[in-house]
Amino acid sequence: MDFNHLHQIEGLQFMPVKANKLPIVKGWQQSQVKHDLSKCEAVGLVCGSLSGNLEVVDVDVKYDLTGKLFDNYKRFIHEIDPNLLKKLVIQKTRGGGYHVIYRCSVIGGNQKLANRPTTKEEKDKTYEETYKAELKKSTDDVKARQIAEKASNADKVRVLLETRGEGGYVMCYPTAGYELIFGDYYGINEITPEERDVLHGVARQFNSVLEAITAPKIFTTKRDGLTPFDDYNERGDVIGLLQEHGWKVVGRKGAKTVFLRPGQTTSQSSGNFDEDKKWFSVFTTSTEFKPETAYLPYAVFAVLECGGDFKLAAKKLLDMGYGDKVEPKEKEKAPSTRVIQSRVNPETKDKSLFATPADYDQYLKQVREGTLQMGLTTGSPSLDDYFRYKKGNFVHINGIDNTGKTEFVWWLLLVAAMYHGWRGVIFSSENTVGAFMRRMIQFYWGKPLTGEYAMSQRQFEIAKQFVENHFLLIKAQEELYNYKDIINLCRIALSEGDYQYGMIDPYNSLKIDLSGFSKLNTHEYHYEALSELKAFGQQNDFGWFVTHHAVTAAIRQKDAEKKYPVAPRKEDTEQGGKVANKADDFLTIHRITQHPTDWMITEVHVRKIKDTETGGRPTTLDNPIKFERYKGGYAYVEFFDGRMRGIDPIQEWHIKNNNLKQQEIIIQENLENKNTGSSFESRTTFLPYKDDTDNEIGF
Repeated sequence: MDFNHLHQIEGLQFMPVKANKLPIVKGWQQSQVKHDLSKCEAVGLVCGSLSGNLEVVDVDVKYDLTGKLFDNYKRFIHEIDPNLLKKLVIQKTRGGGYHVIYRCSVIGGNQKLANRPTTKEEKDKTYEETYKAELKKSTDDVKARQIAEKASNADKVRVLLETRGEGGYVMCYPTAGYELIFGDYYGINEITPEERDVLHGVARQFNSVLEAITAPKIFTTKRDGLTPFDDYNERGDVIGLLQEHGWKVVGRKGAKTVFLRPGQTTSQSSGNFDEDKKWFSVFTTSTEFKPETAYLPYAVFAVLECGGDFKLAAKKLLDMGYGDKVEPKEKEKAPSTRVIQSRVNPETKDKSLFATPADYDQYLKQVREGTLQMGLTTGSPSLDDYFRYKKGNFVHINGIDNTGKTEFVWWLLLVAAMYHGWRGVIFSSENTVGAFMRRMIQFYWGKPLTGEYAMSQRQFEIAKQFVENHFLLIKAQEELYNYKDIINLCRIALSEGDYQYGMIDPYNSLKIDLSGFSKLNTHEYHYEALSELKAFGQQNDFGWFVTHHAVTAAIRQKDAEKKYPVAPRKEDTEQGGKVANKADDFLTIHRITQHPTDWMITEVHVRKIKDTETGGRPTTLDNPIKFERYKGGYAYVEFFDGRMRGIDPIQEWHIKNNNLKQQEIIIQENLENKNTGSSFESRTTFLPYKDDTDNEIGF
C-alpha cells in the first residue's frame, strides 16, 4: 500500500512497519530522512523530537477489567481542566484502545503510568500457552511444566496506560484498523507542561501496582525491643505530618485519605494515604515522593523530616519516644579455636582399636585360594572390564553441566537394583522427585509414559512399584541440607531398612555450614565433610555415589580442532584434588551435546579404581566406554566404533529374568503389540529418537 502522501504533513516523521508492528528500517530513532512508504503493509508515527516533541498516552483497554477505563480517564481530565480534552488528537487502535496525541516542550521517554496485578485466570492462561509452546519444541514434560510455572509466576502486571515519547513510535492511521476519531495530524496542538502533568497524573490514579520504599535491613531487623520504625507505623500521625508540610486533605475514598500537593496546581488530587495498607502514594512527579511507589509512615517521616536519611530518621524517632531504647550489651568474646575431641584416652591403655589377625586373616586366605569376591556386574561386558559395583565404595563422578551425567548415574543405579537388588537413598537437589520417578520408570521398560510408544497401565504399575521399593527419595526442593543432614537421613533409612548406598547429586548443592567450625576455612571444611561421609560408609558397609561439576577452566577445554569440549579429568573437579584422593572409584561422564552425529553417545571414563583385585581398572585416556541413548532416549545400549551396538543391560535383564509372572506380562505385551515392533525379544527393535527440531534421527 502507498502511504507516501503522509509526507505532505509538515513536522511529523512517519516510517514503514510490518503488520505485526515491527519496524522495517534500522536507525529510525535518529533518522530524519523521509522513508519510502510506497510498498509497506502499515505505517508508524515516530514520537519525540523527530516529530516536533510529539508524545502519546496509550490507553490499552484490552486489560481493563471495568470496561470504563477510557471514559473515566476523559472524565477525570475534564473535571480538572474542562478545556484540555479539546486540545488533544485521539486515535482509535486496531485492538480497541486509544492514542492520546499531543506536543509539549517537556517530554520523556517511554514510561508506564498505570498497571494492575495480573489475575489468576491470566496467569493460568500464560501457563497453558507456555506449556503448549514448549511441548511443540519437544521439551521434556517436566521441564516444560517448570518453564511454564516460571512464566506464570513472572507474569505479575498488565499495563493499562503508558507513554510513547523520545525513542518510541505508535502504529497510526491510515493503517488498517486505525481511525482518527477526534482531530487530525494537521492540527496536533502543543500543550503546557502543567497540562501534560494533568494527563500523566490522572493516568497514574488508575495504577494499582506500587513499589514499596523500605529502610535498609539494619534499621528494621528484629531486635530485643520494638524498633522506632515499627512503632511509628502503628502510632505515628502521618496525615498530620503531611499537613504540616503543606499537603491538603481534599476528601476521602473508602479507606483512602486524598491529598493535594503543596504549591500551585490545577489538579484536584496528587496522592492518597491508604489506612488499610498503611502506605502513602502520589500520582505526580512534582513532589519529593516517587510516583507509583508505596511509602510506609516511617518512610514518609524519613522523606519529609530527614531528606530520605533513614539512619537520621531512626535517631529522631527514638528521641521522640518511638521504639524501645536498648541498652548496649557487653560484647561477648569470640570463642577460641574449635576443640578437637579425641575418642582415645591414653590413660586407659585400651588396645581394642589396634588390628589383630582376626581382622585380616580371612582376607589373606581368600587371596591365596583365589576366592576373593569380585565386584558385581553392571550388566555390560564392556563396562565390567573397567568398573564394577562394590558394596561400601565411595564413588565420585564428575562431568560438564547439562551433558546427562545425573541421568546416566540414575540408570546405573537402576541396573544395580535390577541385577543385585540394591536399594539406595537419593538426594538430587537439581531435579524434582517427580522427574526422578518418571525417568526411572521409563528406563525400566525403555518406553515413555505417554505417546505412540507408551507403556501399558500394567507395565507402569510394575515399574512404579519396583522403583518405589528400591529408591528412597529425599525431598531436596523443600530444605537446604548440609552433609551431616544427609548422613543423618541415611541413618534413619538404615534403621528401618536395608540400603546399600546413598546418592548426593551434586555435592556443591549441599549447604556449607561452618557453625561450630570457627577456625576452618572452606577447603578444610570440605575435606572434613568428605572424610566423614567416607567414614560413615566404612562403618556401615554403605556406599556413596557423589556427582560433581567440573571447574570453569575444564569446561573451556576443546578438542584438537577446537570445536567440542573434552571430558574433564578427575583433577578438574570442583573442590579440587581432595575429591579424587578420598574416592575409591572415580568416573567421568561426558557427552558432546552439540555434535552433529554423536550427540546421543555417552562416554564413561574410568579415572580411578582403588581396588583392582576385585575387578575394574582405569580406561586409557582416549578410549572410554561408550553407551548410546536409544529407544526414544529411554534406554542405553553399548556402543562401539563402527556404529555397532552391543548389550542393553536392562533389556537383557528382562529377557533373562526367571520371574514367570514378569515373562507372562512381556509375552502378553508382545502379542498385543506384535505389529508395533515393541517386543523385548528383538534387540534390533528401537523407537525413533527425536532431536531438538523434532526430526527422527535414528531407529
